[in-house]
Amino acid sequence: MRNFQYYNSTKVIFGRGQFACLGENARRFGKRALLVEIEGPLKELGVFQQAIDSMEAEGMRVFELSGVTENPHLTVVDKGIKLAKEKDIDVIVAVGGGSSIDTAKAISLGAATDLDIWEYFNGSQQAVEKKPVVAVSTIAASGSEMSCHCILTNDRSADKKDWKKWALHDELLFPEIAIVDAELVKTVPKRLTAAGMADINSHVLEGYFDDQITNNDLGDYLAESVVKTILENDSVLEKLDDLDARENISWAATLAMNGLPDCGRDMKGFPCHWIQHAVGAMTNSSHGEGLAVIEPAWLKNELKKDVKKFIRFNQNVLKLERNDGISDEKYAEAGIDRLRQIYDDWGLPSTLRELGVTKEMIPKIIEEIMNNNEAYEFDPKDIQITLESCF
Repeated sequence: MRNFQYYNSTKVIFGRGQFACLGENARRFGKRALLVEIEGPLKELGVFQQAIDSMEAEGMRVFELSGVTENPHLTVVDKGIKLAKEKDIDVIVAVGGGSSIDTAKAISLGAATDLDIWEYFNGSQQAVEKKPVVAVSTIAASGSEMSCHCILTNDRSADKKDWKKWALHDELLFPEIAIVDAELVKTVPKRLTAAGMADINSHVLEGYFDDQITNNDLGDYLAESVVKTILENDSVLEKLDDLDARENISWAATLAMNGLPDCGRDMKGFPCHWIQHAVGAMTNSSHGEGLAVIEPAWLKNELKKDVKKFIRFNQNVLKLERNDGISDEKYAEAGIDRLRQIYDDWGLPSTLRELGVTKEMIPKIIEEIMNNNEAYEFDPKDIQITLESCF
């Protein structure tokens, strides 16, 4: 096991009906709130109004920032920062999934500085302060509600080919409070629920498989338990209002990205995520659906490193029978094929073409990945093999 330091400052308020305590918790940080709202059905469902009512009942003044989309855009963050400064905002409140929470995180940094927020993402500046963030999760996916990560697409250029989807990792990005209430998640449609489940799996599997440490049993069991929880509750896709399943998946999402399953690992990075970021920036395709396409292809490329972890995964998680005489490599590959089949059964895409990728885009995608500010050391040949095998 590698040496590690673990820190997580987020207070989690978990359970059915806990959304009602938003106001009293946000009020701890001041009287003026910026509510970050994701596009979609939440407005029509009255969720944002419930948030406003809860905060106003505590004597708070609430200002709204709408227009947050999947693959959150820097230009919306710019608007939020301007609004937060103009209205002297005390606390940023996000209601939605990873897109709204990441937008709130970025605004919280930008509202506390005169620097261009993108300078934090390109590494030219280091953040030193922020506004507090309260994150209300309405979809089980990114785990952003309890993580120190923030993903943004820089869309300031008129040419989409120049857009960059980059990540920032900083202790300041932990939300002060996260509210995880399964009552808010039960209206998420099947496609988004499945995409979120693939995202959760990828959060733990990328570190689990891209790891040469052999004596981290607890880390491995934690990662395996997250994936087993997702697979054992995938009946939710046929019964979307199953709150028991929704709760299990929601808690798995939060734990998958709070750093605990990765303690003691090599943790070189999140290769599938970085590939998807480049794909997502160029196509504006779904993050979770992109991972469902990319991850099985990447894992087949990982087989050449160490087959032992794949055998363990097949036995402990997939419970995959092993026929007599089958080689380690073939047995390991059968597990990846089984994972691919699970994603297919969930109704997720299996090719880059379904995400809007063309053959002509692949060299540009590879270029963007290699020029990303992330630390993962990619071999461009591995990226090309992965992209072409799932095209």
